[in-house]
Amino acid sequence: MTNTTSVLSTDELLSQLDEGLFHPVRNRLEHPFVRAVMAGTATKNQIAGWLHQFSLWADPSNKLFGVLWAKCPDEDLRQGILENMLEEEHGESSQTAGHMELIEATLGELGWDKKRCDDDDLHVESWAIRHWWEVVFRDRSFVEGLASLSYAGERLNPLVFGRLEQGLREHYDLSENGLLSVAVHASDVEEEHGVLGPTAMRRYATSADIQDAVRFAVLHTGDMYYYQYNVWTYY
Repeated sequence: MTNTTSVLSTDELLSQLDEGLFHPVRNRLEHPFVRAVMAGTATKNQIAGWLHQFSLWADPSNKLFGVLWAKCPDEDLRQGILENMLEEEHGESSQTAGHMELIEATLGELGWDKKRCDDDDLHVESWAIRHWWEVVFRDRSFVEGLASLSYAGERLNPLVFGRLEQGLREHYDLSENGLLSVAVHASDVEEEHGVLGPTAMRRYATSADIQDAVRFAVLHTGDMYYYQYNVWTYY
């Protein structure tokens, strides 16, 4: 079928994507889990369950950033992707630690030891976003992958995790070390990673077909993120 969609300017495309990402069906800022943490009504076990499931899809997905790095045609964007990987693995930009290490500390303070984590299998919602990252990073174009990661994911993380951090500080007795796994995602480190997607879209999402592909990739990522947050109801 011939695509009859007109080509948008990048600013128009970004505005359209924002409208979709902040639609109630996929707006993570207003997800019931986020609202429950902010209100202090989520239990520590529910927070731990959500965070552990987050780690089960995020850790393998983060390692796929290397695929994006290898496919990236521009040195400045490759550098940004590399910095993102080093932050995830070693906490290099935030001067903290690898993000999985930070999550382990938070889980410990929430009452989950290694055995409890080992007994918690991947739920279908977490599998779905993990699988989607594999597809969009490996099998779709470079700009679709980076737009999904940067624009639908890390650009919104400071907003979402900022709310989670606020709720955790107000209602839960976690130490500063225990809060780090959330606080680092609410920091300017994530904001820096969020600019990579728009830069790539300005350079490469310049036809109607590619804009359609990017539009689907970004909004589907938003859907998968929102869907994954539903895991808190299992705990």
